[in-house]
Amino acid sequence: MKIKNIVVASLLLTGSVLSSCSIGNSLTSDLNSNNPAIAEQAQRVQALEQQMRQQKAISDAEKQKLEGLKQQLDGAKQNLRGIKTQAKAG
Repeated sequence: MKIKNIVVASLLLTGSVLSSCSIGNSLTSDLNSNNPAIAEQAQRVQALEQQMRQQKAISDAEKQKLEGLKQQLDGAKQNLRGIKTQAKAG
């Protein structure tokens, strides 16, 4: 299950990176700016965007993990009800 979550997170992160490539053209020029203040702030923007993409991928993977646990819990409860019903009948 853990490997599956890592794979899903990696795929989500890759998709985010690819989709932001076209948006990042102006950021690229800001990163290469002759003005040190612009270049420095562009680096900060780039770092924060990367952190957000990584955190979103982790969050999405955790949501899937939570959904899997919820399904297991629902199944366990249903199984318990069935065992109780059999115990009463037996």
